[in-house]
Amino acid sequence: MTDDGTTDLDRREVLNSVGSLTLGTLLASELGADVPGALPIERVSGRPQRGAADDAAADVFPQGVASGDPTTSGAICWTRIDPDAYSPTTPLSVEVVAESGFERFGGIWSVETDGLADRDHTVAVDLDGRLDPDRGYAYRFVYGDTRGPVGRFRTLPRPTASPDSLRFGVLTCQDYMNGYYGAFGHVADDDLDWLVHLGDFIYEWAGDSEYDGRDIALPSGHDLAWGLSDFRHLYRTYRSDPLLQSALASAALIATWDDHEVVNNRYWDYEADRPATNYHPRSDDPKFMSQLFADGIRAWWEYMPVRVQYDPDADRVQDQLRLYRSFRFGDLLELVVTDERLFRSQPNDDDGGPVPAGALDAPGEADLDHTMLGADQREWFLERVTENDATWTAWANEVLNMRLDTEFRGRETYELADSWDGYETERRLVMDAIDAADVENFVALTGDLHTALAGYMRTRYGDGGSRVGVELMTPAVTSINLAEAIEQRDAGVPPSLAERVLVSNNDHIQFLNSTNHGYAVAEFTPEACTYTAYAVDKTVDSAAASRRELASFRVPAGETVLRPT
Repeated sequence: MTDDGTTDLDRREVLNSVGSLTLGTLLASELGADVPGALPIERVSGRPQRGAADDAAADVFPQGVASGDPTTSGAICWTRIDPDAYSPTTPLSVEVVAESGFERFGGIWSVETDGLADRDHTVAVDLDGRLDPDRGYAYRFVYGDTRGPVGRFRTLPRPTASPDSLRFGVLTCQDYMNGYYGAFGHVADDDLDWLVHLGDFIYEWAGDSEYDGRDIALPSGHDLAWGLSDFRHLYRTYRSDPLLQSALASAALIATWDDHEVVNNRYWDYEADRPATNYHPRSDDPKFMSQLFADGIRAWWEYMPVRVQYDPDADRVQDQLRLYRSFRFGDLLELVVTDERLFRSQPNDDDGGPVPAGALDAPGEADLDHTMLGADQREWFLERVTENDATWTAWANEVLNMRLDTEFRGRETYELADSWDGYETERRLVMDAIDAADVENFVALTGDLHTALAGYMRTRYGDGGSRVGVELMTPAVTSINLAEAIEQRDAGVPPSLAERVLVSNNDHIQFLNSTNHGYAVAEFTPEACTYTAYAVDKTVDSAAASRRELASFRVPAGETVLRPT
């Protein structure tokens, strides 16, 4: 702290101090009952000391720091202690300062470290109830005499506040073996308020990579995750990347998941009442698959800075985690986060029947053969969306909601049953309910398809459907996209032609690019939502990897229309 009471941990120092370092969850809070498994923290005397991380920080905190799930009075701050550096007698604390000074805001809390080994030495401290609304904070962990890397987060504005603008970095699909994380380097330097991650934070596979330094060998020796040690190894590997660390240190993360956090194309078999997939060698072993899902859930919870309900002792795997939740940003925005994996049934290519009679009267109770959200989550989701009184409603939506007709030369070129196309009845029910409630300014922020895309969600596709909102998809950070898939399959169809066919087949889509990788930025103001997609070269392992704008659209408040900027 400087003599005038301000801190020199400004944004540039925050980013520089983590840019070359490397990232772990132990939930700790005086409000222990509020976060499952929380351990106590205790306020201690003194003030945070200024300065960058120590030289030894990379050895003590090999996965750096992250923050997430902000509230109006705090956030969860996360790190991991290297097991070789851990001692049960070494004190751990977290220091927090407001970026414009900390005389009234922030302080030092000691963290209880019992049980670290049971959580792969991960640490997450819940600061809810301790900080001020709508304020930027810098934080770091101190272990013994070692000061760790500095991170940054912003608390939420009060529900009655009227923010001028909100800027979100939107990210998804970051296959470690399929490229480098230059996109994260740009995210870290992009002056964003919060980050939204739409899933596939890790991929469950391992093996040799065509990119230097990106090979992965799992402890089990298999080429797919086989249990908890494999999942933990994957998270440690992904979070060892300095560019990913720099992005996660730059702003608080709001995350959901997709399929690869456990296994490809996973779903819930409601008839057998167990998790299922067709993409694992042990798919026909119910006991193994239930344990695999439980292990994937546990590792995700350990390694993500999230405020969710988690009960590892629940009798059913489906009851272990309630991921879906929402965030209020004053009177400007409500961000609704859904879980589109744990409750979905097996998709159906032919699910195009009518909405059940009376379903719109009680959509949460509709008896659907095929469901993406499950009845309870669907009821919760529709209530959050239709009763929201903020200017904007944003939906953190894992998989494509809009229809995507991929027919080319008389045949389907891409199967999309894993998206909302495989749940047409529920899609119609949800879109009809939102349309009937006259919800304005509804925006879906979508991942999964490894494509930058902008278009209109509708009650029906083809003739007679109404526009319900806009869907804005972020490109994958590194994962295989359409252009790479075409090249690998030697399909003889130029990617540019495939993209034109998709836009031509789907008049509700205004823009589509599946040739580039990168990320997107969504900015909300009282006047408009602005979406900008960026292409970043994933072949360059540097924060200086080339970046260019792919497209930018403006959605004026009160209008369901995409206007190029």
